[in-house]
Amino acid sequence: MRKRSIMYENLLSPNEFANISGISRQTLLFYERKNVFKPILKNEKGFRFYSLEQLDVIVTIQGLQTIGLSLREIQDYIENRNAELIYELYSSRLIPLKQTVQKYNRMIEMMNVKLELIKKAKSVLLDTIYLEYRPAIQIIKSKEIPLDASDTIQYKILGEHMEYRKVKDYSLGHAVAGIVDWKRAIESMTDKTQYRYYYTILPSSHEETDYSVIESGTYIVIYHKGPYNQTYEIYPKIIEYVKENHFEIESMLYEESLIDETTESDPNNYITQISVRIKEIFKKLALNPCYYSVAFVLVHRVP
Repeated sequence: MRKRSIMYENLLSPNEFANISGISRQTLLFYERKNVFKPILKNEKGFRFYSLEQLDVIVTIQGLQTIGLSLREIQDYIENRNAELIYELYSSRLIPLKQTVQKYNRMIEMMNVKLELIKKAKSVLLDTIYLEYRPAIQIIKSKEIPLDASDTIQYKILGEHMEYRKVKDYSLGHAVAGIVDWKRAIESMTDKTQYRYYYTILPSSHEETDYSVIESGTYIVIYHKGPYNQTYEIYPKIIEYVKENHFEIESMLYEESLIDETTESDPNNYITQISVRIKEIFKKLALNPCYYSVAFVLVHRVP
């Protein structure tokens, strides 16, 4: 084996440098062509040599590529690098990077929401009334849907709300939900569910300032299987239960899909959670001890 000349004794060949640095020889040649990184020595025969000190430069180049700099930007930086420059560079890149992280964290959160909704749909009894305590929920509502709105107007309002969800990246978690004025719904005697608003439940990390709140409290909840426009068929069962138990309820029903069009192709398999808040539930608990299980167990099912 031929002994390396003393002149090159502490230098590395392209293969040796590539093995130590973890990048290919072809990449080293590419960097050289782009004037980003060159061998420390190139002799009269064209042989290239690198030094161990140049490993720091390679690590710097790879780090700058990781944060999205082009080779041209990296070349400028390598030639003029100093502490102030790296501080400004990292500071400017940190903001969009944080935004990207926030975006993916929100996607993960909303995908987990969808999984939980599907799990819940598999566990509940259909057409059975529950009493459930629910914490406050922050929502974004659509424009109000007039009582006499045509299908065209309803679809227009729905379309605007869905576009807003898309722009805000709210589409992966909770489906579009609906608010029903149950008194108006009962009195109208229509053959389909009539929503007063569409709404979207906001993720925990949202930045909305103009939002509404579904108040915390004890809710009458029932789960309906079938198309969205047929949920009205179960309203009489809720009204009957309210009368039997002498409850006073709020004026709005909230309908949220557990199984929707993103989960099922057949609308007959959709599962919708329908809930309405009970007023002054704790006064009734004080007057009637048989309701204590509602307060402490939180869920009281009535077949």
